[in-house]
Amino acid sequence: MTSVWKRLQRVGKKASKFQFIASYQELVLECTKKWQPDKLRVVWTRRNRRMCSKLHSWQPGIKNPYRGMVVWPVPENIDISVTLFKDANADEFEDKEWTFVIEGENKGHRKVLASADINLKRFASPTLTQTDLTLKLKPLSVKVVEATLKLSLSCVFIREGKATDEDMQSLASLMSVKPTDIGNLDDFNESDEEEDKKSVTATAPVSYQRRPPEIQTADDSASASGHSHIFRPQIVKSVARPTSPSPFSSDAPLLSSIPPLPKSPTSSSESGN
Repeated sequence: MTSVWKRLQRVGKKASKFQFIASYQELVLECTKKWQPDKLRVVWTRRNRRMCSKLHSWQPGIKNPYRGMVVWPVPENIDISVTLFKDANADEFEDKEWTFVIEGENKGHRKVLASADINLKRFASPTLTQTDLTLKLKPLSVKVVEATLKLSLSCVFIREGKATDEDMQSLASLMSVKPTDIGNLDDFNESDEEEDKKSVTATAPVSYQRRPPEIQTADDSASASGHSHIFRPQIVKSVARPTSPSPFSSDAPLLSSIPPLPKSPTSSSESGN
């Protein structure tokens, strides 16, 4: 939303892209008696853009051990691409400030020590220019007394166009806009929703219940033999066992149907005598 608003503000304006080159030559840093820096770097920054120099050791002076410097025998060049805007009938560009920051680093910990702002529209030119600068930086730490940076700033014109052109957008402006986390609902159709539902159903977790010991044993034996571990219950047919009829049931033989016992010969002879 911010980028759209910026484009609306730049409708009808002209844009010019330049390349600025900073060549660092000398850095003077005076500290308090309680602290001395180890290594220093110069950062050229605007919003989320950071162009850093290499780390250099701080060398204390002979007369004043708390006032030391970093000297570049060969100037270290740092270049940036900047787009400047102006109205169609205006003679000068709009303001665009970049900042030189001095950072100290000790055992991996960074600390901002001093900074100075420069307005790049003052150094923009359609022809190649080079300007020697001595910047007096503002201390940003109670441990810093004074800081001065000497450098030369060169400007090279690249091209000119409309402010709304894609290739003329400022990189610092684009990096300062955070991407939105809200998607466009028109990008999703019904087919995508159906596929999402299928994928969710296919990947749904399966709930397992605790099985009796005999079922676990059967599954373990099946998995050991290389077969599927799915338990398939078997139906066992019950076989009826013959039972003796109860004497009190209706199927029991009655006493009247039992034939009489034969008489013994002894009893017959006795009856004859």
